[in-house]
Parts: sequence; C-alpha cells; structure tokens
Amino acid sequence: MTTTEFIGAANAQCSALGMAQYQPILVTHPIQPKTEAEVRALADQVIDQIIGKLLKHKEQQAA
Repeated sequence: MTTTEFIGAANAQCSALGMAQYQPILVTHPIQPKTEAEVRALADQVIDQIIGKLLKHKEQQAA
C-alpha cells in the first residue's frame, strides 16, 4: 500500500523483488496532515482490497 505520490517507487520496489506484475494498493496523497478520522476513512476505502490480496496470497501458497 502506498500513496499516489509514491506509485513509481512502489512499482520499482516490486520489480526489484521480482514482483513486477504486483499492483500496489493506492490511497490519496498526502497522509501526513490528515486527522486520525481521515486516515481511518482512507483505510476503510481500501480494506477490502487489502483483505482480497491477503486471501489471494494465502490461496496461492496453499496450491
């Protein structure tokens, strides 16, 4: 997971780790000035994506 500002760095890291096809989960940038409630709202927006990626990874490991 990363902010939109750092998608290039996230993609480079994925490639360096041999996972060039991986699509990072994105939230809007910046996060730093947001209140706790605003950060929680961002998390609520992407939680289903996070769970989906975790479950997909678990299924792939079990196969």
